[in-house]
Amino acid sequence: MDEQKALLAWREHDATHALHRADRDAIEVSDSARALVLDLLARPAPSRDLYNACARLGRLLADAGASPTLAVATLDGAAGALAGLGVIVDDARIAPARASIAEGYCAVTIEGERLAARRAWEYPQCSVRVANDTAAIVAGFPADDGEALADWAARVALAVSRDGFKRAILSGEGAAKGELVQALALLGIEQVSQVEPKGWRSFFARPKGPKVETR
Repeated sequence: MDEQKALLAWREHDATHALHRADRDAIEVSDSARALVLDLLARPAPSRDLYNACARLGRLLADAGASPTLAVATLDGAAGALAGLGVIVDDARIAPARASIAEGYCAVTIEGERLAARRAWEYPQCSVRVANDTAAIVAGFPADDGEALADWAARVALAVSRDGFKRAILSGEGAAKGELVQALALLGIEQVSQVEPKGWRSFFARPKGPKVETR
């Protein structure tokens, strides 16, 4: 089999499905993964090897910013390139191989969304300064793993301490809040329920005593 000719034909097929510059860039950087898929498609290799190679190609396309359209259509180009060289691919392998590419592509997308969601709970995004020495922090890190929660709480507490905060008002519930309470306490940061008013505002916040009558 003329591998270079097959690769060129596959790339030309994908170029016709490219929606933007990222698609074209993804086509350029994926030759090594494409070569493996072509090799496994052209011979009766174990299906698992083919599907793993396709999943790897899907992940590579996603990492390069390729569109879902390109990811879904690309395997047809591989089959067409092989057919052009007289290599007939078993139709029973095409659909699962295409699904493996989609699975690899979607896995990267999901991982990226989860990472973005976790970053939103990192300091300082999860906090706001409510006084010179007090920060309000929302403990909502989206993880069930105790070690991941402990690592997050340690990062937040250390950053809060570095910024000079001595007190923290916490909101949230469950394990994330519990880990953060412990991490802050280890660094000597006091947990409070509200900010004590200072200056002229403290006059209005003082508790009023019993009225004393004078004559």
